Amino acid sequence: MPTSRPASKPKAPADGRRQPTQARAQQTIQTLFKAAAQILDKEGEAGLTTNKVAASAGFSIGTLYQYFPSKDMLVRAMSARGQDLVLQELEGYLRELETRSDVQQMDGRELLGHAIHILLQGFAHGKGLSQTLIRLGWTLEKPDETANAVRQVADRLAVFFERIDHPGLLTPSTAQMFVLTRSVIGTLRSASLEKSPLLGSPAFEDALTQMAWALLARPPASPPA
Repeated sequence: MPTSRPASKPKAPADGRRQPTQARAQQTIQTLFKAAAQILDKEGEAGLTTNKVAASAGFSIGTLYQYFPSKDMLVRAMSARGQDLVLQELEGYLRELETRSDVQQMDGRELLGHAIHILLQGFAHGKGLSQTLIRLGWTLEKPDETANAVRQVADRLAVFFERIDHPGLLTPSTAQMFVLTRSVIGTLRSASLEKSPLLGSPAFEDALTQMAWALLARPPASPPA
């Protein structure tokens, strides 16, 4: 998402209160995002144009270009926002578990399964966004940005496993966490780009969970000799 904002002075709305320029800018951006998502849902990628987005949002094309100079930049900004929402949801889930006194008694496979579910919904299935947008975002991805998102997931999960010290789950090594996160998100990326019908199937989610469980399940203790 662009870091620069058009320079302008805040204007007082009709009720006399002053609204910060940043807040107005964010409202404009969200309106543009909503309009673009609606067009994608109705017309697909071929129907998405900056002129249509601006008209649907009720802005001039010049206003849209102040924020997003091209359709690709608009889509990439929407995808980045989607990634942020996924990371926020994952953070909320992990933080809630870390504060639970009974987390060590919970089923380790189910803990992994819900984390996989959050990643699946956000990075492939399109929770809060359309699958068309998710797929389009993957086609326009910049490797450094994707790698940064995956690193954030890996680093947060590493801290989580260390904090909960679950008796049924290993505290993964750096290598194990690298393999796990790149395998999961790489699989989600491929399924999205290939328009795989597996994305909506329980079998797909179960397979990802089983892969994570096979890697992170703590082996049972050996009986005493």
